[in-house]
Amino acid sequence: MSKKKIWLQKQKKDPYYRKSKQQGHRARSYYKLEQIDQKFNIFKINGRNSRRILDLGAAPGAWLEYIRDSYLKRPETHQTKKFKAIGIDLTTIRPFPDFPYIQTFRVDIFKPKCEEILSPFVPFDVILSDLAPKTSGDFRDAAIQSAMVEKVLEFTKFLKPRGNVVIKVFQSEETNALFREGADLFQKFKRTKPAASRESSREIYFIGLNYLGKPKKK
Repeated sequence: MSKKKIWLQKQKKDPYYRKSKQQGHRARSYYKLEQIDQKFNIFKINGRNSRRILDLGAAPGAWLEYIRDSYLKRPETHQTKKFKAIGIDLTTIRPFPDFPYIQTFRVDIFKPKCEEILSPFVPFDVILSDLAPKTSGDFRDAAIQSAMVEKVLEFTKFLKPRGNVVIKVFQSEETNALFREGADLFQKFKRTKPAASRESSREIYFIGLNYLGKPKKK
């Protein structure tokens, strides 16, 4: 049996994959962000709803879908000029034609062009990252993903004071060092593994709440 067929069989047995198909979402990752938000209320900044959100590694757009769905439930989001969600990925993200406040760009986060694209939209209330490398099955996966986490932590310079961050992390020897680096930037910094993350997966998420704007004093 081919790897593709094995993967498809696993997907069909996955309850969140089936649920995403039934509810018409772009990917099962929709439920990861939903569960993270339910637990940490990440889109509330200083008692108000966030208005600028950056989603890194956004393809195929499931997290942007969740942002759209959750914000449409709130009356103030009809003032769309005050709200903007930006999706960044190396691959093209299918647009949201009925929701002009969501914009997507195909760009490499490690290239200067990315910061050029983001500059008109900063500062952000929330930065999300579901970034992951195309897996090769060896040590390079963890190294590349750790570099992605480092880059997202660098991007926190685009956060407003008291802003929040969510970062996917593949657990490795670097995880604790990355955690300490993030913890210096936020009042609260936690690890979580939402129920929608596969039990066999090494992924966890760092949750940074209340961005301090500078490292904590030692």
